Amino acid sequence: MQLGPAEILVVLVIALLVFGPNKLPEVGRQVGRAMREFRQFQQTMTRDMHEVFSEEAPASGEPAPSLSPEDATIAATSSDATSSDATSSEVTSSEVTSSDERAGAPVDPEAHE
Repeated sequence: MQLGPAEILVVLVIALLVFGPNKLPEVGRQVGRAMREFRQFQQTMTRDMHEVFSEEAPASGEPAPSLSPEDATIAATSSDATSSDATSSEVTSSEVTSSDERAGAPVDPEAHE
């Protein structure tokens, strides 16, 4: 979407009517400052993103760590196996011994449920 001279003139006339001739220069300065700050912010973010995502080697000279496809597959399958082992080991109420049972005190079996 581009603004032509007619659209800009309409915007300026409306701004003149809304803000008046005394406030219009101050509003223009504020809009100019805001646009300048936005451009500076945009340039800073663009520069930072290029630095972060550049494909150059790190400054220390060491290559960035990476996983080969085989290592990634092994890591994924081992984490799946670990999580399934943890979820498949359920504890039943008969396997749980309370501190009273270990101390030799009689325990009501219905109290566990």
